Amino acid sequence: MNYLWLHGYKYRAVERRHRQVEQRLLQERRPLRVVFMALDLSLWRYQQLYELMASDPRFEPTIVLSPCPLREDPDGDAESLRRFFRQRDIPFVDYEHGKPAFDIRRRLNPDVMFYTQPYEHLLQDAHDCRHFYDLLLCYMPYGFWSSTGKLSYDLHFHNMAWRLYYSTDLHLQEARRVATNKGRNVRVVGYANADEYLRPEHTSPWKTMVDGRPRKRIIWAPHFSIIPANSAFHPRGNFLWMADLMLTLARDYSDRLQIAFKPHPALLTQLYQHPEWGRERADAYYEQWRTMENTQIETGQYIDLFMTSDAMVHDSGSFAVEYHYSQKPVMFVSRDMKPILAALSEFGKQAYGLHYIGKDNHDIRQFVDSVVLGGNDPMRPKRERFFNDYLLPPGEKSVAQNMLDDLVESLELRV
Repeated sequence: MNYLWLHGYKYRAVERRHRQVEQRLLQERRPLRVVFMALDLSLWRYQQLYELMASDPRFEPTIVLSPCPLREDPDGDAESLRRFFRQRDIPFVDYEHGKPAFDIRRRLNPDVMFYTQPYEHLLQDAHDCRHFYDLLLCYMPYGFWSSTGKLSYDLHFHNMAWRLYYSTDLHLQEARRVATNKGRNVRVVGYANADEYLRPEHTSPWKTMVDGRPRKRIIWAPHFSIIPANSAFHPRGNFLWMADLMLTLARDYSDRLQIAFKPHPALLTQLYQHPEWGRERADAYYEQWRTMENTQIETGQYIDLFMTSDAMVHDSGSFAVEYHYSQKPVMFVSRDMKPILAALSEFGKQAYGLHYIGKDNHDIRQFVDSVVLGGNDPMRPKRERFFNDYLLPPGEKSVAQNMLDDLVESLELRV
């Protein structure tokens, strides 16, 4: 039996199940019970939507803390989420390490569930999306997808979810081309973090310099891939050859630069497991970034960091688009761009095309000297056009409002 036919049949069956749920909700005419799965603070994208629902009598939203057990420190992830929600007086269902997972279906009986990742076997088993495909599952990518292919558009979850809230019409077109279900469950609402980026004011997280002299502020955001320094196997694994360079830059330009180290959340785990690094060396390296006069380490929310910076150096897929909200110069680090560009969608190619490319130490230093400090930035007009064409949410509404409107219209919710 053909594998794609089998899955296509299964996906059609779940669509029929979803229509049955929709009809039942139309008949019951009660507030919609919505559960938001909160895995990690850096992946949390539903704050504005939750706030809209919490003030709307048509919804009964609940946040459930459910950190990934595969991460290095799930208790730390849970604590970051607790602080975030408590600071905002937002109630949540807590996570208790070592105890049975909260029974979402029995205790909350949700109609709709929002996930922050499209991967199965990611959460503790009782909270895994595999157990809730009969409900109306929703998902908005935490990052601005620039790649194409199965992992981005055609996982089991992508085809089984009720709604996928994507960023642009180009992402919808990619889903129609790649996904087995042809993107029938996709709605275009704008990028997840657009509402935060487009706030009129941002609070600076940069440390105050002792001498009071202004400095250009650069972010270094390395991916978690750990590949031997002399390997050509994976062009995104740049941390090992950049680690000493970036500290050296911070020292050499201490009177002109501040550098914020913004590592991928999984990088520390990878360094702990690396035979040439290990826990002691990795912790010491991170500590240098915390304690040097003109450096700092940022491991949580990053929007204010981006919007108050002057430039970024990175090799992160999602940041390749997201940093363009700042409209500031940005360098993508890769020793070989060909395999990266080959995996990109049309949207992704446009976003990467607005980067200065760094393949070695010389390129990175030249970017700092000429573009950041010297102000020679020929890419600026192209970044501004890209911002206006793709980064603003459709309909002159917030992303959260676009999602809420889709729920209201799809389920014919009434006040």
